[in-house]
Amino acid sequence: MHTIDIWIGFIGPVLNIWLAAVLVWRKAHREFPFFFLYVSSSILIGLIRACVSGNYRLYFEVYWTTDALYVVLALLALHEVFRIVFKAFYERWWFWLFFPLVVIAISILAVIYRFGSPPIQANRVMSAIVSLGMAVNLVQALLFVFFFFLVWLNGIRWREYPFGIVFGFAAISIGAFGAAWARSEFGTRLNVVSSYAPSVAYILAVILWLEAFLRPPDPDPKWTLEMTPQQLLEELRQGAKILERLRGRRR
Repeated sequence: MHTIDIWIGFIGPVLNIWLAAVLVWRKAHREFPFFFLYVSSSILIGLIRACVSGNYRLYFEVYWTTDALYVVLALLALHEVFRIVFKAFYERWWFWLFFPLVVIAISILAVIYRFGSPPIQANRVMSAIVSLGMAVNLVQALLFVFFFFLVWLNGIRWREYPFGIVFGFAAISIGAFGAAWARSEFGTRLNVVSSYAPSVAYILAVILWLEAFLRPPDPDPKWTLEMTPQQLLEELRQGAKILERLRGRRR
């Protein structure tokens, strides 16, 4: 085992335990139960994987089973944050379908892509898990972009807990995409990047989450988007008009 593997295997669980303790201390586990479940499960999954690491076949099965669990829990945590921020929007029945439909659409595209160019020595179950993981990573990235737009549009601070959670998940998605890109473009020449980028990105995400939740809670938190769907649509239209004007000037 390389030194970097030892350090990653040590730093990751320690930071996760610290984060779980901070969430309980801040009572944030009550406001973000699925995110707390995601963090707590990461600790348990890390211990289980370490216990079976000596048996290659068992470790292989445990790894892919727990990886599927990671994907589901990440999706639930993201939806939890999405519901908090867009609480007012959920008064419209059709908005309940927005998040799951986006996830399903992205998942179908990811499955089609993965089955069109399946990984070497990967069975269909593994391919499905990898495809769903790709879809969740893309959802994480899209949510970050969308939330960044909302922060800019409404003056909501990144210091708020929901946005800190999304920021951390965005770091995880960047690590996953970076590893996939290095593997597809350079093969084994950048094996170090493709092997360690996801782990390093996850450690960075936990650090970002710690930075968010270690701060004293805002006595008057502004988490929920206060504008109506019609107002948001109007803001998007105004933004589109500004972009069109800028393009016209450049021409």
